[in-house]
Amino acid sequence: RVELKTKDASLDAEEPTRVFQEYKEKISARLEKVQAEGARLESYIIRSEKERKNLNEKCAIYRKHLDIQEEQLRQLREENYNAKEEIITLEAKNSEMISTLNQSNQKIFELEKELNENRSVLKEKNVLVSENAELRALNAQQHNELKLCHQEIENLRRELNLAETILSKLSLSTSEEFNWHNLKRQQSTLSTKEAVSESCESNKPSTASLSIELSMKEAEIGKSHANLTACKTAEHLLNDNERKERRRLCGPGTEPVKLIKTQGGKLKKCQHLELVSKQFGKERQRFKKEIEKLRVKLAKLDNENLSLKTSMAQRTGQFKSMQEELSAKTLKINTLQQEMVKKSSQLSALKKELEEKAVAYSASTARSTELKQELM
Repeated sequence: RVELKTKDASLDAEEPTRVFQEYKEKISARLEKVQAEGARLESYIIRSEKERKNLNEKCAIYRKHLDIQEEQLRQLREENYNAKEEIITLEAKNSEMISTLNQSNQKIFELEKELNENRSVLKEKNVLVSENAELRALNAQQHNELKLCHQEIENLRRELNLAETILSKLSLSTSEEFNWHNLKRQQSTLSTKEAVSESCESNKPSTASLSIELSMKEAEIGKSHANLTACKTAEHLLNDNERKERRRLCGPGTEPVKLIKTQGGKLKKCQHLELVSKQFGKERQRFKKEIEKLRVKLAKLDNENLSLKTSMAQRTGQFKSMQEELSAKTLKINTLQQEMVKKSSQLSALKKELEEKAVAYSASTARSTELKQELM
């Protein structure tokens, strides 16, 4: 029993040892597995840590790139906003420039219209200048005609005075001769030779003075107008009759009865000279009327010439002011066109820059989305 108990006890003691040994073996195997797994996990952790560090570095780099891209994106947004505002302002300026250009075109059209009107006014001015020159020439011609009329009037006055003096002298001589003829008729008892000689001696100074005056009259009448030809013929007839009368009076064998005929001829000549003086008076009145008409016409032409000069001066001033305004507006239009071309070039450059920035913005947006996807 004791041995059995001992054997049982030993068996009982060996059983836990065996179990413990088995457990120990299992535990050691597990421990080895755990250690191997721990080493593997440790190496994996180290590798993961390295990868984490690398990823953190990459993430920091990507964050920096992202910050840079966000900053660039913000700048691009600001630039885009500023460019949009600038485009809006440029569009407003462009619309203003277009309206200004339309107004300038309208003003150019109006100025061209005014220029055409000014050209017509200039043509009218040239016509007025030519008319003024013609009027001046006509005025000078009328002045010359007026001078000629004054000269003719003076000549006619001198001739009229001469005719009046001749008429007065002829009337005096005829009255003396008529008295002398009556005296001779009362003294008819005298001889014919004595009467003829006395009549010749008494009439010699009167006939000589008459012949001198008539020759002067003939010389003066030769310078007068063609309208006085009748007076010339009358004077020539008067000279011829005077010569015949002298020959008859001074010739031998002349009878005293012929004196009556010569005195009657002288009376007729006096009447003829009175008619001529009346014609001179009529001509003088006619010349006075013509001179008055010419003076009125000359005053009218002077007034018209003065009004034309004033209107020409006014139109010349208006034309000069219009030309200055047109040149100023043309210069302004040229400057506006140059500024518009400059603004258009600036606008096209801004549009091109905006397109480039939009492309860069879209590229940066795509890059940032890719980076976000990689980070996630």
